This record gives sequence, C-alpha cells and structure tokens, in this order.
Amino acid sequence: MPHMSPIMWTLIMIMTFLMIILTMTMIYFNITLHSPFTFKVKKDLKFFNWKW
Repeated sequence: MPHMSPIMWTLIMIMTFLMIILTMTMIYFNITLHSPFTFKVKKDLKFFNWKW
C-alpha cells in the first residue's frame, strides 16, 4: 500500500514482530492462558502428554 505513511508501516511491522515473539515464547515455555475451557481440555488430553 504505497499510500500509507512509512511511520504506519513501521508500527505495523513492530507490532507484528512483537506478536510473533510473544507467541513463540508462549509455545517454547509452555505458557497457557487460563480460561474456563482449559480445565476441561486438560482432563481430556492427559494421554497426549508424552514423556520424552
């Protein structure tokens, strides 16, 4: 989109990289956000917890 200012492009790019970094750290450190549905899923998916 050439009509957008470069400052907006840098803001969008920075926000995108921050969200990617946040998601990758959540995956790497196994961080889960607590919601009412997570407790049901943990009960059902215990057999997927592989012991490496």
